[in-house]
Amino acid sequence: MFPKLKTLIKFIIFYCIDLTIKPSKEIQQKSLMIIRFDAIGDYILFRNFIEVLKKSEKYRDYKITLLGNNAWKSLSKELDSEFVDEFIWLDRNKFHKDFLYRYKKLKEITACGYEVVISSVYSREFSYADAIVKLIHANEKIGSVGDFSNIRVWQKNISDKYYTKLVDAKNDLMFEFSRNKEFFENLLHVRLDIIQPYIDLKEKKLSFELPKKYAILFIGASESYRKWNIEGFTKVGEYLKEKYGYEIVLCGASSDTDDAFKFRKYFSGEYIDLVGKTSLIDLLYVIYNGNLMIANETSAPHLAVALEMTNVFVISNGNHYGRFTPYPKNVSENYHVIYHPKIETDLDDYKKLSNSYGYGSNLDINEINVEFVKEKISKVLG
Repeated sequence: MFPKLKTLIKFIIFYCIDLTIKPSKEIQQKSLMIIRFDAIGDYILFRNFIEVLKKSEKYRDYKITLLGNNAWKSLSKELDSEFVDEFIWLDRNKFHKDFLYRYKKLKEITACGYEVVISSVYSREFSYADAIVKLIHANEKIGSVGDFSNIRVWQKNISDKYYTKLVDAKNDLMFEFSRNKEFFENLLHVRLDIIQPYIDLKEKKLSFELPKKYAILFIGASESYRKWNIEGFTKVGEYLKEKYGYEIVLCGASSDTDDAFKFRKYFSGEYIDLVGKTSLIDLLYVIYNGNLMIANETSAPHLAVALEMTNVFVISNGNHYGRFTPYPKNVSENYHVIYHPKIETDLDDYKKLSNSYGYGSNLDINEINVEFVKEKISKVLG
């Protein structure tokens, strides 16, 4: 009962804040806003469609404003500036919890009106993009018909009316890159020949040296249940170094420094520790120049696929099976997932696995055995 009451109270507070916002009624000619607030991995599976939109016959003359999550601000400014005319950044956590911050951001976002506002995310969120679509002044407000994974039925019944057009989508569970492709094909009424996410990097010299042949161990993830144990990473790192001659480069965010300290205690031999020491842009170049990656199911493997890394091994408890993992073979053949043993026994039954784990998994990732991980790697590397 308490969570429902908390949701209702927050809804009332947000509604009161909305009443104080007075959106600009002035529409900028040939203007388009794209709204995306999801995480870094989601952004990588979406960002190539900004270029598609900018080059489309329908919107090629439009000024594009991207309203995005500041978690990927540096990446987007580096990679998307050719196609985005203006950026507005939002802190998801503060927008949901800090009422004054929410008020100020809504004032900033609604200070201009647009001919077109597009929120392309399939799993819509009532208090984020939908709330902004409601307030911003625009001739057209376009969204996805969506699902109910991030929104309650009563909320979706309300926020569907915020849009002037909802783009159709298949009900079947779909890999997220393909879901984005489906949205933009239906929006633009064209078949798109884009096959996979890609990142074109400009040349850049890093401030640190990297080995000629190295494997990246990416130990971070957004949630603890998605993190494989550090002892496992150390043993796999030692295996890659001893059997295949890879130097080891340890990567992760500043929040992973405690785990990096544990890694130092367990690992026998030399390695390079970059945990918390690289910007997102530097990380792109570390991945681009690397030969192989072992990672939890998080943003790093999506970056690696987009940068065409030769072998990407992902350790997963099956969370969001079918949506974010595995990559379909027609999208990438270099993405290899090592699943919880309960999933591994049913790999031929996609429907069963996607129905069971498509919207979450409570399987213990640490029941994935080190020897099994080594075996999976050796089958690929030979």
